[in-house]
Amino acid sequence: MRKSFLLTALMLALAWSIYAQQTVNVKFTATTETGGYSPFTSVVVTDLTQGWTTTLIYPDTVLILSPNNVGVEEWQRQDFRTGPAFPNPFNDMTCVPLELSEASEVTLNVIRLDGKVVATRDLYLNPGVHHVSVRLSTPGMAFLSVTTPYGHSIVRLVCMGHGGVDEVKGVASVAHVSEDGVTARGEAPGVFESGDMMRYEAFLSAGGTTLHSAVVEQEQYDSETVTLVFPAEAPEGAIDGLFTINDEGGKAYFSKGNLQYDKTTGVWSFMDHQYDLEETLGQDVGEDYADQNIVSLFGWSTSGFDHGAHCYQPWSTSTIYNDYYAYGNDQFSLNVESGQAEWGFNAISNGGNAENQWRTLTTEEWNYVFDTRTTSSGIRFAKAKLGNLNGVILLPDDWSGSYFSLNYPNTTNVYYDCNIITMEQWTTIEQHGAVFLPAAGYRLGTEVINTGISGHYWSSSRYNESRAHCLSLFDSGLYPQAIDFIFNGFSVRLVHVAE
Repeated sequence: MRKSFLLTALMLALAWSIYAQQTVNVKFTATTETGGYSPFTSVVVTDLTQGWTTTLIYPDTVLILSPNNVGVEEWQRQDFRTGPAFPNPFNDMTCVPLELSEASEVTLNVIRLDGKVVATRDLYLNPGVHHVSVRLSTPGMAFLSVTTPYGHSIVRLVCMGHGGVDEVKGVASVAHVSEDGVTARGEAPGVFESGDMMRYEAFLSAGGTTLHSAVVEQEQYDSETVTLVFPAEAPEGAIDGLFTINDEGGKAYFSKGNLQYDKTTGVWSFMDHQYDLEETLGQDVGEDYADQNIVSLFGWSTSGFDHGAHCYQPWSTSTIYNDYYAYGNDQFSLNVESGQAEWGFNAISNGGNAENQWRTLTTEEWNYVFDTRTTSSGIRFAKAKLGNLNGVILLPDDWSGSYFSLNYPNTTNVYYDCNIITMEQWTTIEQHGAVFLPAAGYRLGTEVINTGISGHYWSSSRYNESRAHCLSLFDSGLYPQAIDFIFNGFSVRLVHVAE
């Protein structure tokens, strides 16, 4: 009897040991690209090997993986903490995440640099993650002071615009915990085996905007903490995707649309959508755009600043190449001297509205983006037909193939219709930071040619006295370091270098 009992106990101990060795605990936390802590509202977990997906609610959760089941348990959190404001800087209103492990009273004060309290609010909040909306009436720095029974926190706020009034506008609750501060376990629709290929992505919802982290895909063997990284906040007017542009690791955001200039107002802006066009096939715009007010096909170096070229105005239609010499020199690129030959030197009305915030890629950078950089998925670009418009899709560094399946990636000698994308599908693709460069054609003198057939985007790099480098795409070709005459009217897609 005693031997039987000991044998049973030994078998149970052995079974538990094997189970413990096979059980994997994955804890999640999140940071920004600058290394600071970031809250998040959910993590989507996918077992690519077994074919199941589950969503973990709350920041700092633990995923329990075993051969028998998959459970979700909230990790023990601090009693109280705040996250950074988003967006920050902001124009009128921003949101600050606040997390409580227990229900408590909370006092919120908005304090200006001179120490004056300009807005206050007392609240009683349930456990969970909440978002505090703060509106400021005038530009400048301020602080949100958060006081609870568990501690005090200060969050810096930088307002760039006018919100009309100073106020703590409201608190939106995004999650609740049970009375003991621990969520119930959840069962995922599948099992786990050691070595399964797992995919993790965090999301943060704040102020009506949802951010997503870079995707982590890895074979999961051991317990560990997985840190999910949210990208830096994209500047105003930019697509929310980062692209490495050189061997030194420099990164940039692309603007949300091609550049355009309004002759009647003198205002530079980005088009509202990446697929928007202005000039049409076969159109005659008239000498110096006499018959059209909006210009989006520019001769080289036509920034509007009198930098030394004879034709420096954006509406110039001359077909004499020496009219377009940057700084009056037949060898200079746009990004030398004062930099004023560069279109990005202008204040872009919907791109921050400050001078010298944007720039044109060099020919080496265009080539790096298309041919050299390393991405999470290995996919850099794919030619496509978006609705009825041809062009090329550029994928950001953190693009995952699971977002959308694209045919013939990184292939130049295929037709546009190798990928036919609906507008609904494009909405999903763009949300993950993708860039679309439409085949906007080009302008020769006053005539618009090849709209929807070819696309040409200037670089800032000079080739010789009559030509400069550009990106050129055609129905069966794509050339990141093409060369063409500087009097041609080409598209301009600016970038904002990430800090």
